[in-house]
Amino acid sequence: MKFCRTIIITSLAMMAGTVAIAATDLEIALEDGGTVLTSDEIADLITSKVVTAKAGDKTFRFFYDPSNVLNGELQGGGWSGSGAYAITDGNQVCVSMAKDAGRYRCLTVVRQGETVRKFNADGKATFELLEIEPANGL
Repeated sequence: MKFCRTIIITSLAMMAGTVAIAATDLEIALEDGGTVLTSDEIADLITSKVVTAKAGDKTFRFFYDPSNVLNGELQGGGWSGSGAYAITDGNQVCVSMAKDAGRYRCLTVVRQGETVRKFNADGKATFELLEIEPANGL
């Protein structure tokens, strides 16, 4: 009987919208005033640029060639690679490095004040863009 009561209460709470669901990093950024960059804004931001980005305690530099080639390196050594990127009409940048074996990972780019971050398909923050500079490649 107690089990049935718990199911009924839980069901009613869910229907009423009172069950708390954890927000993703992306949802939090948007609730805090962040805005999703459009495809044109993403292109202006990264194409033909060297982007220094932080993921956790690691800092990377990526060159986004206008021919959709992506080159990257871990600052301090230990990794470098190349792949491809594409900016979609759906306001995302998608990347595929060698380890992705041809699969593209699409990321949403959000500006929140002076901070620009990328978020994966699950809404988890992946990279914070620290510096963006015009360049001729890495």
